Amino acid sequence: MRSFYLFLLSLLFPLFCSLSLAHAEDLPDIPVAIETQLYQGTVEEVTAFIGKRQAQVEGLITLITTDMQKGKAENGKIVFTTLLDLFQGLSFQLKNLQAELVRSELPPMQIPSPGSPPYKLDVFDEMMSFQQKAVLQLGMYEENLGYGEARIASLKDELTILLPLYVQVKSEDSSRMQAYEQLAYILNLQHEYAILQLKRPRLNKALTEVRVVVKEASAQAEKVFGQLQIGKEDIAELKKKVDLLNESHAASLAKLNAENLDLNKQSVVAESKLDKAITAITSKAKGDTAVAVLEDEKQRLELVLEAIRLRQKSIIQKKMNLGLALQGMMFRQEWLTAYVEMNDGEKPSAFIEQWRKKSAELIAQKETLVQDLSLATQKRADLTQRLVSITSKVGPDGNQELQTIFAKQAEKTMGNLDAFIIGITNNVHDLNQLRDETALVLQLLLNRMDRGERFLSWGLAYVTDKWEQSRAVLYYPLVTIGETSITLITIFKVIVLLLVGVRILNVIRRKTACLLTERTAMTPGAVHSMTTLVYYAAFVLGLLIILSTIGFNVSQLGIIFGALSVGVGFGLQTIANNFVSGIILLTEQPIQVGDYVELEAGITGEVKKISIRATIVRTFDGEDVIVPNSELVSSRVNTWSYEDNWRRLKIPFGVSYDSDPAEVARLAEEAAREVKVTKEDAAHPLRVFFEGFGDNSLDFSIRPWCWMNQINAQTGMISDYYFSLFKKFKDAGIKIPFPQTDLHLKSISPEVLAILQQKAAVSGQSGSGESGHDGGEHKVL
Repeated sequence: MRSFYLFLLSLLFPLFCSLSLAHAEDLPDIPVAIETQLYQGTVEEVTAFIGKRQAQVEGLITLITTDMQKGKAENGKIVFTTLLDLFQGLSFQLKNLQAELVRSELPPMQIPSPGSPPYKLDVFDEMMSFQQKAVLQLGMYEENLGYGEARIASLKDELTILLPLYVQVKSEDSSRMQAYEQLAYILNLQHEYAILQLKRPRLNKALTEVRVVVKEASAQAEKVFGQLQIGKEDIAELKKKVDLLNESHAASLAKLNAENLDLNKQSVVAESKLDKAITAITSKAKGDTAVAVLEDEKQRLELVLEAIRLRQKSIIQKKMNLGLALQGMMFRQEWLTAYVEMNDGEKPSAFIEQWRKKSAELIAQKETLVQDLSLATQKRADLTQRLVSITSKVGPDGNQELQTIFAKQAEKTMGNLDAFIIGITNNVHDLNQLRDETALVLQLLLNRMDRGERFLSWGLAYVTDKWEQSRAVLYYPLVTIGETSITLITIFKVIVLLLVGVRILNVIRRKTACLLTERTAMTPGAVHSMTTLVYYAAFVLGLLIILSTIGFNVSQLGIIFGALSVGVGFGLQTIANNFVSGIILLTEQPIQVGDYVELEAGITGEVKKISIRATIVRTFDGEDVIVPNSELVSSRVNTWSYEDNWRRLKIPFGVSYDSDPAEVARLAEEAAREVKVTKEDAAHPLRVFFEGFGDNSLDFSIRPWCWMNQINAQTGMISDYYFSLFKKFKDAGIKIPFPQTDLHLKSISPEVLAILQQKAAVSGQSGSGESGHDGGEHKVL
């Protein structure tokens, strides 16, 4: 209310500046921002100062009344009236301050006496109820004290800022109204500050006492709980109560369900009428008089639907309330059973863990209800504003019957909303009570267990809590494909299943390859191709099965393949080409593992592995070359072992012109047969060909056949033939020529000619006329 008055003053103050007012000296001085005499000192001293302040406020009221009588403007009288209300509020505030000064101490809480053991169940119920009440009182005191401390600090800062402003405004006659306002505000804050200072020591004392009471009540409840006398007859009696509550619960649920069904029917009828009204409004022209009637009917039907929905929500809250009552009775029955079993030597760990989870669920339900309560409160304000708007549209002079209908429907809608809010409030209260009772009983049961059992129970609860937190992360949907949500646990499952599946497939692949190689006549290349194709087919099938197990709709793969087809058209074209080429190589088997190939790039070697994307070729120098499959399919490849492993080599050589060609051919055949890799049969005879007359020699070539699979080391294969040829020719005296060069000199100086002739004569005398080789002569002409 005070803030409203201040707002009204800020609006009317400019209109009051023209009024004739008294001088500023009539306003009192405020020496300090914090007036300690309002709360410090003896009761008599503080009371005396409050009396002085009361007289000062009454004098200001008289002064304002005098100024108001001098003013003539109507707006000025409104401002003065507002100021009078402010200062009269200060007078009432001083009375509250005086009452707070003489207020007696808060009465201490008395712990009920439990009597002598063994204790009945109703004694424990009384102790538990008192402890809950003490804890609630403790929380209220702590909240009030915390608010008071924060408010005291805030008031101190405000007063420190406002006092200089008041002194400045007070010195200006033109700002007298603002000075009145500042003065009232400062006095109000000082009084509030003093009231809070008077409350603080009492709250501190009460808080200390309640803390002691809570501690003693907790010890007393634990003592009573440890010496309870609970028999099977108590559990049987409680079971009867639970059965009766179940019957009552079922009857109440049936009644609520019937009411909800009737509300659903009413909702369908109202929605149908609302649709017809909206359709009629749409079809009418803007100026038609029937539109206004239809609009009123539309708004009435909307209120009807709102009332029905609110009533349905109230039914949900009633069902929840029934469930909480039943849950409380079931908890009581179960903890009594656990208590009796604990006396017989059994451990209540499972019961404690079960109700710890349920207690966490109760907390989550309470948070949801608190949010619903906040939304319902906001909805009430919105509904009130909406009803005012509807009533204003109907108008005070409108149809009286229509106004009555709207009023009744508005009252019903608001009543349903209030019932919904009350239902939420009751459920929040019951949830708090059940949660507190659950926490207290579980803690008392834990206290009765030995240290090892408590540690085990705590560890189990800790692991369970961490697992629940991890589940929230692991099962958080990262992305959704169709109707399938991809989570971290989904990715983890796929990775684990793929690793295990690939491992199993590799083992089966190796075992199958060994079995086929040993027991069939298949070549190693054919075995490799077949096992590789089966491996990839099984891999794809296993991948589809894995995707199905995690809930992925395999039919949605068409979407993915459609997206991949776009990628293939751009960046994945080469990869797709190699993939298809790999399938061709594995099915048609033009090249197999173990084949010796020669590529267009000049790479020659043995095929070691054919995969779906690339082929590995090991050269004779021991280098492993990774060749894309597309290159093997689209380019020319020379293979030494396509249909069989026979290969014909060509070993060229030359001898001097004075050699016998037939003898040379015979010796060459003998030399070729001495090489271990040479093989002969009727279809593959050894041949020696006279290739022709070369510049320096007679040219021959050996054409031996080799069985490529028997070659262990390809490097040096042709070299073996040359070693054998050289040995044969050397033993037979057949010369292997080297290049011969003839130099023809047409003109030369006499001095050079004489020197050459002299050297030639010396050379002839020393017996060097022989050149050593026929092809190595040097002639000077």
